[in-house]
Amino acid sequence: MKRLFLLALLFSVYPAFGQSSMRRCTLLPVTDSVGGAIGYKVFEELERELRGSSWCTYVSNAAMVSVFSKYRENLPIHLKTKEVLVTVAEKLKVGSLVLVNLKSELAGIDAELTVFGENGEDILFSERTEIANDDIESIAQTVTNWLAMYSKMIPYDAKITGILGDQITLDVGKGYPIRSGQKFVVKRLMQKKKHPLLKKIVDWETKPLAEGRVMTVSDNQALGQIKAYKAESKLERGDWIRLEEFRPEEDNPEVDLEKKIVEAPGTLGVLSVALFGSNSSVDTTTPTGAKRMNGNLFGVNFRAEGWITREYFAALEIDRSIGSLKKSSGSPAKSTVNVNNGSFKLTGGYKYLPIGFFYGPQIDLYAGYANHSFDLDVSTQDGFGKSTISGIVLGLAINLPLNREYRLFAHADILPFPTFTDEDGIFGSASSVNATELEIGGRYQYTVRTTLDASIETQSRKARFSGNFKEISYKDNRFKVGLSFNF
Repeated sequence: MKRLFLLALLFSVYPAFGQSSMRRCTLLPVTDSVGGAIGYKVFEELERELRGSSWCTYVSNAAMVSVFSKYRENLPIHLKTKEVLVTVAEKLKVGSLVLVNLKSELAGIDAELTVFGENGEDILFSERTEIANDDIESIAQTVTNWLAMYSKMIPYDAKITGILGDQITLDVGKGYPIRSGQKFVVKRLMQKKKHPLLKKIVDWETKPLAEGRVMTVSDNQALGQIKAYKAESKLERGDWIRLEEFRPEEDNPEVDLEKKIVEAPGTLGVLSVALFGSNSSVDTTTPTGAKRMNGNLFGVNFRAEGWITREYFAALEIDRSIGSLKKSSGSPAKSTVNVNNGSFKLTGGYKYLPIGFFYGPQIDLYAGYANHSFDLDVSTQDGFGKSTISGIVLGLAINLPLNREYRLFAHADILPFPTFTDEDGIFGSASSVNATELEIGGRYQYTVRTTLDASIETQSRKARFSGNFKEISYKDNRFKVGLSFNF
């Protein structure tokens, strides 16, 4: 019963996850036979060593320690139970669970280290020895030396966490010695071999799948490019990466260019400026019939996006267009009207990175406030004048790299509950309003920090009324060219 309660508490601490790397580790509570007098101090020393290590990214189990403390008497038994180990591994997203058990003997301390895999069954490494004294530093140093031995036995340097064409994202330990331009081999685990008596993993049978190079490196991950395939099997998340010895003389201009393009752009945000031409129309349904004005407008669009973190951003977008529209259908009182339209958007959102790398594919979910203003020469008979459509805006944007130079992007947004304001009092209150926007385009990496942009965009805003004036709608089909600057 206690074990079930323990598992329930553990599940409430951290969210679930997928397959983890042995180079993500955690230190389980150090148990001893003297009520924790030695174990707690050894735990502090070992945790300090692991935090500073380069062979693994250490994940603290501080929230779980308070749970384990409730089971202090039977803790050594609980910590070797498969269900508990699996739960800890899932909640902390770790592949190496380090367990240290100390027993006081007449001659000193019996120290035992066991490193379990994420499935709670595999013993990845184990050592045991007698230490002639109970000195905390001596015990901690002995275990640290064992962990150094274990780190050299891990059969891979990184794991694949994301795949996009020939680009892959690698999960590596913080500070792990991996270099841009370094060659690697992708392998897949086929079979694990265990010692028949000790039940330890003694060998890993693998199959080579591909070769590639590291393009760029960040804190806990790297971006790689596949150069050649050795098997027909497709790469999958969880496949192993084995790094080859780094030889600077083999580095080449191609890798340097890839590194500059992916790594060098700014970390604060992006500014975009574009000029556009649009084929625009205004349709009204008035007491004297339906009327349409059509023509070409020209304008400028400005957008600034600031990255609050890797995942969260805020954006400001402003545009202005001017021109004139001419009679297209119906019998408007004015055959030509001058137009001065504008838009304002202030949004914020979440940036989802499917392969984990910032300059890989991106999916933005955003929300905020939008205001679209329309200013036509006043003609009460035709339903022309000043009006605005505004409200909360919800949107989705996708940014997808085709290769190191070209990217595709698209965005769509909608005002779910817009309001219509008629400044000239022609239409009155609207019975229904809708506003949508869709843009599709591409970017070319012109310099390290600058892209050339081109897109087509369609905008549709409409309001309906219950009075004599039944409807007004604004439509724009734009072609935009501009540039973006990362800062």
